[in-house]
Amino acid sequence: MLSVLFFLLCYSTSICLFLGGVEDPSRPTDLEFPVFLPLAIAEVALIIGYIFFENRVFKLKINIPLIIILSCLFIVNLMVIVTTPLENTFNYVYNDAPGSTLITITNEYKVMYIICFILLLLNIYISFNYMVFRLQFKRHFIWICLLGLIIGSFMLIYSYITEWETYKLFIENIATTVRTYNPKSLTNNTNSFAAILLGAGFCCYGLFSATKKHIFWIIGLFFCMNTLFPMSRICFVLSFALSIAIFFYQMIMTWKGHQIRNINLSLIVIILIVVFFIMRYNVPELRDYIEHVLLTNNSSINSRKPLWELSINLTQDFHRFIGLGHGYFNTVFSIINNETVKMPHSLYVQTYASLGFVGLGLFAALIAFALYKIVILYKNNREASLISIIGLATVLVFYLVEG
Repeated sequence: MLSVLFFLLCYSTSICLFLGGVEDPSRPTDLEFPVFLPLAIAEVALIIGYIFFENRVFKLKINIPLIIILSCLFIVNLMVIVTTPLENTFNYVYNDAPGSTLITITNEYKVMYIICFILLLLNIYISFNYMVFRLQFKRHFIWICLLGLIIGSFMLIYSYITEWETYKLFIENIATTVRTYNPKSLTNNTNSFAAILLGAGFCCYGLFSATKKHIFWIIGLFFCMNTLFPMSRICFVLSFALSIAIFFYQMIMTWKGHQIRNINLSLIVIILIVVFFIMRYNVPELRDYIEHVLLTNNSSINSRKPLWELSINLTQDFHRFIGLGHGYFNTVFSIINNETVKMPHSLYVQTYASLGFVGLGLFAALIAFALYKIVILYKNNREASLISIIGLATVLVFYLVEG
């Protein structure tokens, strides 16, 4: 339990510091450099202390392959940031219109970018290492899933309290005309909010696998269905696919001795899906709702394509191999977009723009290493391996349109 609390302390404080310093250091709402620097150094010391604490007290092994991968990422980022000129002119094409912007930074910003990247890499290390080596213990897994469930419940209750009038409008417009409903009216309409609900749903499925209590199935389905209200399409699709996949997996795993029950339940689910698709093509109100609200032309993919094209366009010449540097790319990107958009909303595009093909290669190595550990885990605990592979797949798909 002490280990879990220490892990959560390191993770939460460093994320707060990371978000306060890296998104756009020029904003007055972000931490000033004299405040940021001592806090960042203290946080780096705290995380490194946590790593040695785990190693000495709980005999958690130092993960050498992971350290090598993350060290290579840091070296690439350090080289790019250090060699970046204090004034740099970017020529680009955005929405088929050419443009040119002069980017001016200071050495203080460079230090901030480097320290924030250290925090990011250390968070990756403790997250990955903790999940791989500590979550083989059932009680640790249950504690972290319960925490995710609590956070998701808090966000859901907060949303219903603050957005009750909007939810009433949503229900009324289903009965009348869906075209007048504006899903963007939700103040909590962010992919981050939907991702928290999806994460809470996934934690419920994890708790069901660990405890075999079917109540977690119902709670997980409830969380997944609520991703509809924040209108994050990718989270809604993922939650639907996740629920169906885990349902049929459980039908297969509990087949012996429950054949009739499982056949009936599977038929009911299949019939419901078929009925939905029949209604999708034959009920005008439902068809309009899907086309004009759920799958409107202003979808996640279509609205993000120009951002991806701009990011790739900015990463030219030798920067294709080593990127523009983590933090500096965000500054360039936000200035060109007049501070309205601060990132390309794709982890893979963000990695390419920040660290180039070298960073993408190291990122692929990190994913391969995670898959290797999951395969090893499968030999000892099939259910934990299944939960891990679904969680990894969910994160990787979600970050197609987030970064």
